[in-house]
Amino acid sequence: HWVVRIMTEDDDGPDYPNKMMTTDIGHHPPCGSMTTSSPSDSRYEGTIEIPPNGQELLSLDRIPKQKWPNGIESLTSTWAFTISFHSLLYLPVSILQHGGLVFLMMYLFMLLLVGAPLMMVEMFIGQYSGLVVTRLYRHLCPVLTGLGAALAIQSAVRAVLDMSLAMWVGTGVVKMFYNQQISQELFYSDVLHVNGTSLEHIGSVDRDLSLALGAVSLCSFVLLAGGARSIGKVCLLAVPVCYGLLITLCIRICMDQNGPQGFLTLISPQWNTLSEATAWLEAASHVIFSLQLGLGVISTYSSYNKFHHNIVRDCLVIIIGHVFWVALSVFLMFSLFGVAYKEDTANLKNLSSDPSLISITGEGVWLGAITLVESSFLELSYGWLWAGLFFILLIIISITSLFGYIEVITNCIVGHRATCLRFKPLISLITLLALSLICLILATDGGIHVYHLLHTYIASWPLLLFSILTIISSVHSHGTKYIVKDISSMCKTNLSHCISSHFSVIITTIIPILISTSLGWTLYSLSMDYRQKPLQTFGMFLPTDWGLPLSWSLSVGPLAPVVVGAVWYILLGARGHLWTKNLRNMFRATDTWHRNQHLQLFEERNNGNSSTA
Repeated sequence: HWVVRIMTEDDDGPDYPNKMMTTDIGHHPPCGSMTTSSPSDSRYEGTIEIPPNGQELLSLDRIPKQKWPNGIESLTSTWAFTISFHSLLYLPVSILQHGGLVFLMMYLFMLLLVGAPLMMVEMFIGQYSGLVVTRLYRHLCPVLTGLGAALAIQSAVRAVLDMSLAMWVGTGVVKMFYNQQISQELFYSDVLHVNGTSLEHIGSVDRDLSLALGAVSLCSFVLLAGGARSIGKVCLLAVPVCYGLLITLCIRICMDQNGPQGFLTLISPQWNTLSEATAWLEAASHVIFSLQLGLGVISTYSSYNKFHHNIVRDCLVIIIGHVFWVALSVFLMFSLFGVAYKEDTANLKNLSSDPSLISITGEGVWLGAITLVESSFLELSYGWLWAGLFFILLIIISITSLFGYIEVITNCIVGHRATCLRFKPLISLITLLALSLICLILATDGGIHVYHLLHTYIASWPLLLFSILTIISSVHSHGTKYIVKDISSMCKTNLSHCISSHFSVIITTIIPILISTSLGWTLYSLSMDYRQKPLQTFGMFLPTDWGLPLSWSLSVGPLAPVVVGAVWYILLGARGHLWTKNLRNMFRATDTWHRNQHLQLFEERNNGNSSTA
């Protein structure tokens, strides 16, 4: 018998209550409907009607939804989004800085301890509720009403950065394939024309970059205009292509004798790293950044799933795939360092613990477009071809990430009215046009300086904060015990006591404490970045007078909706109810949060009755 659990008024607990009103819907009267009502301050707001045939209840569902055509497209879309620039262009440098193989092992341990459970929770809250992020957090934990808007803003920032990167490397691919060679200072001179520019003087908009930006925007719209159906099919192709390109580059680099030797030199372990607490905090933050958790994209994709889609299987496949991706990325980066520095690779290893290492190798776009292309691929025969394939890999990664960001932003607009869903392609086009107009600032001669400012101070660290808010609100408002039970029910899998108990402890205590500490360390490291200026050798630094105040002021941007939403709910969200009751309800999930589960139960009951008949 299915039982709908309703919280009674005298229960104040954050979990499902011990004292409940229950309505058995396994048997129902032959006609009429049963009605269960609850007070306004309970977990379920208003009245839930349970008609015999369930059709009236289904008609009450006004949540506009898209669905994946099949489970494999859901898996590959989420998998494609977790293939990020960070794991390819930032993580290897951090591994080199913090002990080589030892830090890689620490990262893989944190991937299992932090990454997999947090990804599971994000998948769960999306699939369980079937809500877009703006409605999801409002109904999961009403005091976090503004978190959905904050995620949309953060997605917009990262979308602009990814579009600009695709714009730059796309221009570089065309120039390399046209000239069939890698020119000196390809990125700074031929692509960006960055000479003499700064944040104070960014120059004029470049025509070639504007055309490349238009091509990226048009290509992205064509691929995502169909919504979940088109995104799933594109990502179904993009994932094997990304792995294929990465494996191809690894095979080619193995043919150079300096490649494997450089990898063996740089991967050599430094076991004293195990005793450094900050190294563990770095590993935890890199897991969040590499998997791009805390952005709401994984929850958005999961909301397109069928209620009984197996997210445990998907999470396991993605984590295993990520392990192989990281291993291949580290091998490629270290081997390319060996090709570039040859006999000096050992000196690079000796500088690994020195902050000045980044000033030599660079990181991110400076590592990929300058150090690797102009130093490493240049040493290979037909280097322009291999560098072009590497740039194509970066373009694919940027576009698949852009899919997720656009979905979060557009769903925040169309997710509140069912009639807006038909206009989603138009809204996606308008969103891409708006982001392209913003991206024109980065299409100037000095746009790389704006990119450095945004990426350093805004793009990454809020992911840690949003991950903390997501895990705490899920544990407190839905309940750890019921997260485990509902995951088992949705996946139709019985989790063993060992797995469920460890999972409960991890999401309740370990992840909040570990990520909170990692957030503090990341902010401290960010404050030191202004003094150390690690990318100064690449011409990247903030103005002395107003650079630091500007950067920290911009950092507040993604947080403002969270604070405003919380203040609004506390002060103005009572809506005629007692203010004290409103405060009591601000950490309780609403009935809308559980509606998707109830609809599934009613459908299963109706299907069972039809089969019996």
